[in-house]
Amino acid sequence: MNSFKKYRENRKTRSFFILLILGLLTLGACHKEHVIIDGAPGRAYLALTWTEIEPDYIDPGTFAIPDLFYWDEYYRITPGFYTMYYDGAYYDQGDYIEYAWEVDYEIWINYGELGTIIYDGRNGADTYFVVECNPYDPHVYLDLKSTQLNKKYTVLEEKEDLIIIQVVKGNYSIKLTYRKVEKRKIIKQEVQQ
Repeated sequence: MNSFKKYRENRKTRSFFILLILGLLTLGACHKEHVIIDGAPGRAYLALTWTEIEPDYIDPGTFAIPDLFYWDEYYRITPGFYTMYYDGAYYDQGDYIEYAWEVDYEIWINYGELGTIIYDGRNGADTYFVVECNPYDPHVYLDLKSTQLNKKYTVLEEKEDLIIIQVVKGNYSIKLTYRKVEKRKIIKQEVQQ
């Protein structure tokens, strides 16, 4: 009888520990992992356009725009600082006038909103930049296709061969420097057959 009692107590103890372990394992499965989803960053696009007279040569300063490109066509570009160069010539009242401009510009993206446990962050708005080339001075501006923000320009300095403009968009601001430069000497090699 004594051995039966011990067997029963051991069985109860063993059953208690088995139930305790199974209970702890199933409680861990009830824990819900909260996934916080932040909004994706927006994309940046760059287009080149011209007014007055089409430039003879253009170097956009980035490989995002191919050598043979379409005017007013947007090309996807990565954020960063770039220097563009363009030149050309035109006749004004019988005078042959050559021009060349260099533009320092920055491309940025709008980052997505941070998410919370109950709210997924919104994606950042896409940003569309346009560089307008003309013989008198270039312009860089935002084409606000997908955003509600107003654009503001401030001319910081303006001389005959140097223009510095600050563009403010939301929490971002960039400084653009336009320099009139000497025309580059481009060497064209003839293809021998």
